[in-house]
Amino acid sequence: MKRLDDERGAVAVLFALTLVVLFAAVAFTIDLSRLYHERQVLQNAVDFGALAGSENLPVQGSSAATITTQIAHDVAVANAPQAAASLSITYQCVIAVANGLPDLTQVPFVCGPSAGTWTSGWTLKPTKATHTCDPFAGDKCNTIRLTTSNTIPYYFAPVIGINTGSTGAVNAASCNGACGAASAPLDVVMVLDRTGSMTQSDVDNVKNAALSILGFYDSSTQWVGLVELPYKDPANPCYAYGNSAATPPTYQMYPNTSMATWQVVPLSNNFTNSNGTLNNGSAIVQAVNCMQRAGNNVMAKSDNGAPSGNHTNLGDPLDAARQMLAAEGRANVPDVIIFETDGQANQPSTRQPCAYFNNMATTAKSGGVTVFTLAYGLDQPPVKCTDSALPWSGKYATTNLAAAATNSTDDVPGGCGPNENKDGDDYFCVPGSTDLEPIFKAAAVASVNAPHLIE
Repeated sequence: MKRLDDERGAVAVLFALTLVVLFAAVAFTIDLSRLYHERQVLQNAVDFGALAGSENLPVQGSSAATITTQIAHDVAVANAPQAAASLSITYQCVIAVANGLPDLTQVPFVCGPSAGTWTSGWTLKPTKATHTCDPFAGDKCNTIRLTTSNTIPYYFAPVIGINTGSTGAVNAASCNGACGAASAPLDVVMVLDRTGSMTQSDVDNVKNAALSILGFYDSSTQWVGLVELPYKDPANPCYAYGNSAATPPTYQMYPNTSMATWQVVPLSNNFTNSNGTLNNGSAIVQAVNCMQRAGNNVMAKSDNGAPSGNHTNLGDPLDAARQMLAAEGRANVPDVIIFETDGQANQPSTRQPCAYFNNMATTAKSGGVTVFTLAYGLDQPPVKCTDSALPWSGKYATTNLAAAATNSTDDVPGGCGPNENKDGDDYFCVPGSTDLEPIFKAAAVASVNAPHLIE
C-alpha cells in the first residue's frame, strides 16, 4: 500500500509538470497569435498609409512634402492608432538598373537631388536602385516609406516569466511610376518627327531616344507601336514621300487620317530578346533604325490645293496613333501616346492647324488615351501657331503642345522652363540638339505611373 501511495505521488508530480508545459504551450499559442495579429494590423496600416501618400508622388519641396507626409500619417493611424507613437515616414528615390549600375539618365527626371546627381550611396537590387531622399531639402522623391512597431502585454506568458512581446519593425514602401523595371501592362504608340526642319543629327537623336524607350519597356507586358511624320514613301517607308530615288517628287493631300498614309508599325511585343537586349529583327526596331530625315523635295497640298514644301501636320499622325490603339489595343490595358515634334502645326492650312491638332488630341484623350507631348527645339527661336482664328492664333507652339498633353501646363510659354521636365505633368520641353534619351525615358516612366507597394 505504501508503494501504491508513493506511485500516486509520482503521478501527481508528473501531472503537475505536464500541466505547466501545457499551460506554457497554451500561453505561447494565444499570446503569439495576438502578437502575430498585432503585427498584421500594423502591416496593413503602413501599407494603406504608404499607398495613400504615394498618390501625391513624386514630391518635391517642403509644402508638398508636408501635405504628403500628413496624408500618409493620418491614413496609417486611422487604421492602427497604436502605430502613432513609433511611426516614422521617410522618402526614397528609386530608379532602374542598367548594366548593373543605377540608370542615372533617370535623374532628376524621375527623382533625384535638388541639384546635380547622386554618384554614390545607391542600394542596388536586380531591377532597381534606391537612394535616400529628402523632399523637405528640395530633393525630388518618388517613393514614401513608413515604419512602425509596437509592444503588447502578454496574458498567459507571464506565468513562465515572459511579460511582453514586440512586433519588431514593420515597413511599407510605395512608389509612383516604374520604380525600376517597367512591369505594368501598357499599349504605347510613339509618334516621331522626321520632317525637314529636323537636322540629321536631330533625327539620329530621336532614333536613339526611341530605342532607349524600347529598351526600357518590358515586351512581355508592354506593347509598342510607331507612327512617323510626314507621309511615308510607298516604295521605301524609311523615307518620307517623294524623298527616295524610287519615288519622284510629288504631292500628297492634307488632311489624311488614314494609317496607310503614314509610316506605321503595328503594336508589337517582340522588340526585346529574353535577356532584355533589343531584338534587331523586330519590325519596330528596324523602322526606328532606318528612319531618314525628310528632304526639301517632300511636297504636300493642303485641303485648298495649295502646294507647300514646308509642312508639319501634327493632327493626322496623332489620330493615326489613336486609331492604332483603338484597333489593336488590348482590352482593359491603358493606352498611351508619346508624341515628339520640333515644329508647330501648319497643316491642314485651312483648318486652323494648331486647333486641328488639339482637336485630334482631345478626341484621343476623350477615348481614354494618355497623351505625352515632347517639344524639341521650339524655343530657338520661339515659334507661334499659324492659325488665323482663336483660340490658337498667335499662341506659342509650346503652349499648343502642352495643351495637347493629358495633364500639363506650359511653365514658360515660348521657352523651356528649368522645371518643365520636373513638374510631374505630361508635357516635356527641351532645346534643340539636347540629348533626348533622358526626356523620352522620363515620359516612358511617367506612362507607367501608378502607386504600388515595392516593399
